[in-house]
Amino acid sequence: MPQQTTVMGEARNQGQVIVLDSRKSEQVVSDKQYMKILQLSDLLSRHLSLQDIIAVFSKELKPLIAHNSYRYVSKELNEAVRKGDIDRFSLHYHLTIEKMDLGEFTVYRNEPFSSNEVCQFEDLLCSLVYPLRNALMYHTAVASAYKDPLTGINNRAAMDKLLPREVKLAKRHDQRLAMMIMDLDGFKKINDTCGHDVGDRFLKSVAGIVHSSLRDTDMLFRYGGDEFVAALPQTDIQGAIDVADRILHGIKNHDVKECADLDSAGMSIGVSMLHAGDDFNRFFKRVDQAMYKAKASGKHRVVVG
Repeated sequence: MPQQTTVMGEARNQGQVIVLDSRKSEQVVSDKQYMKILQLSDLLSRHLSLQDIIAVFSKELKPLIAHNSYRYVSKELNEAVRKGDIDRFSLHYHLTIEKMDLGEFTVYRNEPFSSNEVCQFEDLLCSLVYPLRNALMYHTAVASAYKDPLTGINNRAAMDKLLPREVKLAKRHDQRLAMMIMDLDGFKKINDTCGHDVGDRFLKSVAGIVHSSLRDTDMLFRYGGDEFVAALPQTDIQGAIDVADRILHGIKNHDVKECADLDSAGMSIGVSMLHAGDDFNRFFKRVDQAMYKAKASGKHRVVVG
């Protein structure tokens, strides 16, 4: 019998915690069970969505081990998949493979699980770990493709994908949407006189200042070298101006002693609201023009387009 993946976990049953140690496959898995594991693993491997993988696993599991609901949580990716309410009895597993954390999976029902069901469930989890690992790796790769490696915020590719969709959603539901384009003033001088390492650290701190001024529902992107774009759903023009003012205040009060030229750094910000006749390009161009007007009229200020 080929070697099974070791699955460590806990079974929560009638208030007791039973630690499931690794077991040799030939002791616990019959040929019929082993074929079921292979078939289920093949079925799950056809999906890369965490939600689809967990839903299919639960569907295939239910005729063998009845359960009413489930929860899957990946703390590494801050992802959660759930269905149904939490019942009195549960089987809970923290899944790992080759030191990779795959998250926690729990099934619930109103009746206790038998020891035979616990053992069978542990064996069937072997079909879940490799498809789950592949999905998590794919999810990480996709997320990394849309993150700026220096600042950790969304990059230009993410903006090109998400902002046009946000504009369409706002127009479809007749909702307010504000946009800000921000460009650092004096950044080239910082790089030239203090070095690119200092410039990189300053960019990271600026991204942090802007991010802390936004709500969780707002979106922030690094558009270029020292240029940032933010979308603020359900925000009127005064609300957007207030956010921009907080950003300007935060940058001017940012205390970095390693470069004297940082004292002269500022931010030019263009702000505008989505208009009825706008598409994404027209909206973006108007905000961009407002940002250039802010630079032309003295820098470190907000101009409404």
